[in-house]
Amino acid sequence: MSGPGNEQGFRLTDKDKQLLALLQKNAREPTSSLARKIGVSRTALQERIQRLESAGVIEGYSVRINHSKLIYTVNCFTMAVCNNKTYSDVIAQMRTMEAVQAVYAISGDWDFVIHVATETLEKLNTELTRINMIKGVVRTTSCIVMETKFDRRLAFMGRMGANLLENAGDLPDAGQEGVQAAD
Repeated sequence: MSGPGNEQGFRLTDKDKQLLALLQKNAREPTSSLARKIGVSRTALQERIQRLESAGVIEGYSVRINHSKLIYTVNCFTMAVCNNKTYSDVIAQMRTMEAVQAVYAISGDWDFVIHVATETLEKLNTELTRINMIKGVVRTTSCIVMETKFDRRLAFMGRMGANLLENAGDLPDAGQEGVQAAD
């Protein structure tokens, strides 16, 4: 990898951090608006985005779905223990399940936390049964989400200090809640 990054990671500037926070909030915001907010020219901003994409820091752009706005969305977090340490077969099976939103490998007594989202409790029961039937899954325990108190959905951005999206007023031209530059 060329540029300021190395095998251990990519070194982000303060402007990079501001830009990533803004893109996480709204990746469709016009480049001219983003450039104004972080205090660079539009051309410089486009070059910065290209550099972050080329370095693999920005892997892609996606749609964030506000599940609370959807009718009948049931979210569940299931912890699972597997009987082997390869887990590849278990992960491969869960990857084919549309209801499985994410799988996190964790430390401690459990091997995975699995986020499952379905339209109804009946469908959730079916999906949890499917997970329990996967060869290699020894046991599970599930917690259905009753209410979401808040949801930041920010990717971990390394050792950057405070949450970048706590206060929008700290960035120029940011009149809405959500973006703060890290020092």
